[in-house]
Amino acid sequence: MVLEIRGKSYDKIFVGYAENISRSGIFFSAANPPAVGSTFPVEFVLPDNRTVVQCTCRVVWQHRYNTTGRPSVGVGVEFVDLDALKRTLIDQWVKRKVVTSRGALNARR
Repeated sequence: MVLEIRGKSYDKIFVGYAENISRSGIFFSAANPPAVGSTFPVEFVLPDNRTVVQCTCRVVWQHRYNTTGRPSVGVGVEFVDLDALKRTLIDQWVKRKVVTSRGALNARR
């Protein structure tokens, strides 16, 4: 799964790519993400291409790495003010994704 994340922190706009999502937060990588403890508005579209998510996030942790010759930062954020409906929609998408992934794994065996 790759989600494009758009955020704004202190007049800086950044784009990151999500690798993991749950009802409580998201993990993404970005070249210049906000610092740990920072809060910022974020927007992304779930892979169903219908559900736009807009909320405030707080950076919980970061991990710097260099995988393709360019430094990047993995960022774990928690959703601060995500409404219950969006949390439910994220849960439903994750559950469908897990079932689909398990089905694909079983089909390969």
